[in-house]
Amino acid sequence: MLDILKALLPSICVGLLFWYVFRNIVRADRNERERVDKYYSEIEVSEVDDNPETDVKMTSTKSSDYEKSEHGKGDAPRSHG
Repeated sequence: MLDILKALLPSICVGLLFWYVFRNIVRADRNERERVDKYYSEIEVSEVDDNPETDVKMTSTKSSDYEKSEHGKGDAPRSHG
């Protein structure tokens, strides 16, 4: 029994080390993505707040609005070269 444990111990240690390193990589990536998203959302809000005279409004576009526009599936004329 002790011989089996001696044989498997290096593999178990390497496996635990591998798991620990990748767990920290995934956590660091997740935290970095959250911070980057927060940073860009703060920049977007500050740009809108800094320039109240702008005509641009941050609204979501519904798919039905897009389909009705000239770029969607509507009846807009198309030139074929």
